[in-house]
Amino acid sequence: MRLIIAVLLMLSGYAHASCSSISDSDQRTYCYAKTKGESCSTISNSDLRTACYAETKGESCSTIGDSDQRTYCYAKTKGESCSTISNSDLRTTCYAETKGESCSTISDSDQRTFCYAKTKGESCSTISNSDLRNECNALKR
Repeated sequence: MRLIIAVLLMLSGYAHASCSSISDSDQRTYCYAKTKGESCSTISNSDLRTACYAETKGESCSTIGDSDQRTYCYAKTKGESCSTISNSDLRTTCYAETKGESCSTISDSDQRTFCYAKTKGESCSTISNSDLRNECNALKR
C-alpha cells in the first residue's frame, strides 16, 4: 500500500514539475489549469485565457478572436464540427481529439507527436520544443 501511495505522489509531482518548466508564462498557467485545476485568470493572451476557461470551467468560446481556434474550442467543449478549420494541421488535430481520427497528416513533427501522445498515449520524448514536450508530459499524467 505504501508503495502505491509513493508512486502516485511521484507521478503527481512529475506533472507539476512538467508545467513548472514551461518557459512561456501563459502556457505554464494553462498547463496548471488543465492538470491541477488552477485558475486561468493570469493568462495574458485573451484567446488562450478564453479557451482555458471554456475547457476547465465550461465557459463560452465565443470571444476567441481567431476563428480556427474558436472552432477548435467549440469542437472540444461542445462537440461541434472541425470541418471549417482552415489550418490543416489544427483541423487534423481537432478530428483526432474529437473523433478518434489519425494524426498522421500533421506536417509539424512536434505537433504530430503531441497529437499522438494526447490521443493514443504515445511518448512525448521526441518533441524537440521543450515547452511543448513539458506540456505533453504534464497532460499525459
